[in-house]
Amino acid sequence: MVANMKRIFALYGISAKLDLLWFLRDTKNCVLNIMADLVSSLSTILAMFLLSQRFDSIGGMSSDHILFMLGFACLLDGLNLMFFTMNNVGYISRIIGRGQLDHKLIQPNPIWMQLLTDGFIPFSGSSTFLCGIGLIAFSSIKLNLNLNILDIGFLIFYLICSVIIIFSFSYIFSCIAFYAPVAGEEVSTAAVGLLDNLKGFPLGGIPYQLQIIFTTILPIGMTAWYPANLLLGNKLNFTNYLLIIVTLSLLLIATILFRKGLKHYATKGSIRYADRGHRR
Repeated sequence: MVANMKRIFALYGISAKLDLLWFLRDTKNCVLNIMADLVSSLSTILAMFLLSQRFDSIGGMSSDHILFMLGFACLLDGLNLMFFTMNNVGYISRIIGRGQLDHKLIQPNPIWMQLLTDGFIPFSGSSTFLCGIGLIAFSSIKLNLNLNILDIGFLIFYLICSVIIIFSFSYIFSCIAFYAPVAGEEVSTAAVGLLDNLKGFPLGGIPYQLQIIFTTILPIGMTAWYPANLLLGNKLNFTNYLLIIVTLSLLLIATILFRKGLKHYATKGSIRYADRGHRR
């Protein structure tokens, strides 16, 4: 365990160094990329923010509560961008469909360790996360929230759960690429996009049956709405442990399916290197 932790931090250091070198050697394009990521992330939450300002409340949440929820969504975007965007780590179907999983199988580090560290870009990918911190701080002041260490601990825990939910959801659907690499190459993009595009939507105004669907089968509400309401102390018609239950359930399903897909990949390989390969 200690050796693995040391290796993980060493790999994080290597990724951070490479990211810093890009900033130092090509500052102009790096800054443009940072601004593009920030604009892209803010564009997904700006519409809901403007609607909340126009109507004062949506789905049982006031405009200030929605601002807090959007801050949580922005933090989540920032974490995903910093840890899982580079090298298609968060879009594993691309790696599988293109036959690039072979490259990871020959590396001296286990696959789980590579997936955990290969996407780390703390310099070029931190703008959205910093914006999320600003939104959380500003909305907390407007709501007169005194966030103590325990509250911050819960915030970090809920963020980790939401990250796991997003990428477990992505990996579950990405397993299609083990069996249909051409058709399934971009399935993770659609899976992550579904949760990303709707994560800032307050679900309190829709029927309870749909709330159940959007917090379990399609866990859109678990990416911002549900954890934000827990942090705000708003009463929901769900158990307070639902976030943990959904996180563990999706993680277990993703692990089982991914291992099964790896066994199939080990026997069948990838058509990328065959004469009929679509990306040879």
